[in-house]
Amino acid sequence: MSSMSCAASSGEEVYDSSFSTWLWDTTRIEQDPAQLVKDIQEKRVNRVYLQINSEIPILAYQRFIKAASSSGITIYALDGDRTWATSGQSDYEAFWKWIGRYQEEVAVDERFKGVHLDVEPYLLSNWKENQTQIVRAYEDMIKDAADRSKALQMTIGADIPFWFDEIDSITESDSLAYSVIKMVDEVTIMAYRNKAKGENGFIELTKNERRWGSLLSTSIEIGLETMPSKEGKFISFASKGESTMMQEIQEMISIVGDTSTRFSIHHFDSWVNMKK
Repeated sequence: MSSMSCAASSGEEVYDSSFSTWLWDTTRIEQDPAQLVKDIQEKRVNRVYLQINSEIPILAYQRFIKAASSSGITIYALDGDRTWATSGQSDYEAFWKWIGRYQEEVAVDERFKGVHLDVEPYLLSNWKENQTQIVRAYEDMIKDAADRSKALQMTIGADIPFWFDEIDSITESDSLAYSVIKMVDEVTIMAYRNKAKGENGFIELTKNERRWGSLLSTSIEIGLETMPSKEGKFISFASKGESTMMQEIQEMISIVGDTSTRFSIHHFDSWVNMKK
């Protein structure tokens, strides 16, 4: 897997851990699941957040998860919408109903390992005016999701932006980031920057979350972007390429001295198609 080798200068330890990734195009599990698993392995991914599409036949999920499981890849049920904590609660309930039914009906090696939520309430049009109420509803939803996952004996993870440590929690005397990290098993920090060092690099931007994760025994992943972005040239590795992304990952590992740090790449299709 030469494309995944992290360039390191003399004396540096090469990053040698597996990756997570988001897979949003669920139709791909129907087309050629065996090839998809090979593609995932080629990128040294051992955890996939697979968006739930209820229009995809259950059998397709079973075949894909079984093939992935036999290759050492765990699959999480991914979904979420900005409205799930507020006006979209019926969709939230439908998601959990689907998950519960699926987990009950299939064999052990065809089950999802966990649930991964991608709920971004700050994208709501009334976020600024009603932030306190929305944060309260969001925290209630995260707590509810954690309880449901536990009942289903599934791991619960969530995506949060790096700046949630600047938002006050309603349920904790700390930040919203701390609150989410305390409630779930795993958190992926959407630290969408294409450099490791500096004030605006992903090392600095995730330092609080990494510290809280260690304190609360919650797994923390660093999420990096490979999709083109209109928000600024500093957001994504799309134009810089995979080799540069690996070098920046190595930079963080060398600086923080923690080779166990996980990275999650957003998202699989854009990662596969990006320049080397």
